[in-house]
Amino acid sequence: MLAMSGAAGAAAFAGCSGDTPEEGTGTGVGTGALEGGGEGSGSTSEDESGNGLVDQSLTVPGRYVPTDLQWNSYAPSHYAQQGGKVVFDPFLRNNRKTGELIPYLFQDWSVDGKTLTVNIRENDTWHNGDPVTAEDVVTKFRIDEIFGYAVSDYIDDVVAADETTVEYTMASDYRESVIMTTLSQSWLDTPTSRYGKFVERYDPEMSDEELTQLQSDIQDYQPSEPIGSGPFKYESADQQVLKLAKVEDHASADQINFPYYEVEYMSSNQQQWAAMKNLSGLDATTTTFFPKRIRESLPDAVQEYRIPSHNGYSIAFNHDDEDFGKRNVRRAIAHIIDQNRIATLVDDTKAAVKVPIGVGSFHSDTWDRHLGNNKNIYSSYTNKEKATKLLESEGYEKRSGTWHKPNGDKFAFDIPVPAGWSDFVSMSRIVSQMLTDFGIEATNKNVENTTFFGQHWGSSNFKIAPWFWNNSGQTDPFFTQSWILNSGTVKTNLNYPQEPKAPPMGEPDGEPQTVDIVSKLQQLGTSSDEKKINQLVQEVGWVINQSLPIYPIVEKQSQGFWNTNEWNVPEKGSEEQYVQFHYYWWPRVGAATAREQ
Repeated sequence: MLAMSGAAGAAAFAGCSGDTPEEGTGTGVGTGALEGGGEGSGSTSEDESGNGLVDQSLTVPGRYVPTDLQWNSYAPSHYAQQGGKVVFDPFLRNNRKTGELIPYLFQDWSVDGKTLTVNIRENDTWHNGDPVTAEDVVTKFRIDEIFGYAVSDYIDDVVAADETTVEYTMASDYRESVIMTTLSQSWLDTPTSRYGKFVERYDPEMSDEELTQLQSDIQDYQPSEPIGSGPFKYESADQQVLKLAKVEDHASADQINFPYYEVEYMSSNQQQWAAMKNLSGLDATTTTFFPKRIRESLPDAVQEYRIPSHNGYSIAFNHDDEDFGKRNVRRAIAHIIDQNRIATLVDDTKAAVKVPIGVGSFHSDTWDRHLGNNKNIYSSYTNKEKATKLLESEGYEKRSGTWHKPNGDKFAFDIPVPAGWSDFVSMSRIVSQMLTDFGIEATNKNVENTTFFGQHWGSSNFKIAPWFWNNSGQTDPFFTQSWILNSGTVKTNLNYPQEPKAPPMGEPDGEPQTVDIVSKLQQLGTSSDEKKINQLVQEVGWVINQSLPIYPIVEKQSQGFWNTNEWNVPEKGSEEQYVQFHYYWWPRVGAATAREQ
């Protein structure tokens, strides 16, 4: 469950620079935004219907020169990420606050045992005129399967029952919310007319060499223009702007009152900050992080939205390491690192992870809703005296203010950090200082992104390193806890054991016992009994809390900014706020519309 292969994992972070992934590597406008002035990103005119709009196009930032873009999301770099979110359609979405499933391309569905039946929206067409069919959905799954994407861990097979009906055979009898939330991450971006030739070559029994070649061939296929089926289609691209035109016969067309969607190239976050400050060059941002000093300089017309991410900065341990393979050493490090102090020092968009259990948000304080009366049995890791005792119990000794290992060597190590991930650099610097102040010689070592992945992360050549604590992209405890305990990252990069050990529940200093965590996660994903689900969440949370496969420190919030001089947008706190991401979802459902004169 939630395991991602090396190829898929590498593609997920390929090309990341300038910011931490998911916190805004998208960058985008030219130098115009830095020149000041400006009254908006578009001129007042009339659209094709004769309605006068303040702006004719919704403009968002992009991280690549538009003429360098390619339209294959499986290729390792230069994918048209921002444009792709409106050129292609998602299967469905979900509300990250309520868990509500929102139909879109998938209009309705039913689960019967291990069979999931889905009806897709009728009368959809690709932008070349071909009909969108169930076979296209099958093609999408096959490509995901070729790359070992997480969805293939949940689904064994899929067939097109007819033109608009898809039948999935699930790997287990997952409850509806689990399997549909899994599929909510998928986009129909692999038309059979283009990708069918790759699917025809695929055989689950093919050799590793043949599979690697097929993956490589798919990644090498990089069309310069897309065939999509979304509400906007490709019109043009130059050195600065990717221009997409509204598709008048799309199912969402009636919700969209503007004719163009544009992605403006910006080479730095600073350009995005200046564009929003000057109300010139951008209408909305994607996922770029805006620090407090920048937010405070924005005009009143810029509306900020935040969504708790259920993810953020953590310290990842190498469980094959001679020091950090020891549970008590990991627990000691957790006690030394003051997560509350780090959250306070860094930015008000960060919240301390009060108790590492892998559930809920620490911004909205929903983390303890599954814990009931057992809330207080979990360790919060805030006791330096306890850290001392834990290290001493493993034979470590502090002499002249410096900790030494059982063999007499100094307890010293580097913390490699991708230099381009600015917030990770800041937090890792604080972590290394806290450890050093305690007597452990930890050195923050900033390295190029390629060096981090090639020489440290990919080869597990580190003792501890910064990473995320929930890259599942979801909020339900099943997904977050599965990622922390059983993802490809944790098992492969961190060498966390398949059957971890933890003391009896409620006895942190008890004798650790082997836990069949895969079985517990399987039950968590299939049970429909709320009482049983809560019990499993608590049991799995205890294993995370006590074995510390990874140590979550802060939770971030994703940010979105809109120019309200030119756009009608929802009130803060509305349900629309919790459906990701605003820049491509709100226009589809009429939640963001161009203001009229």
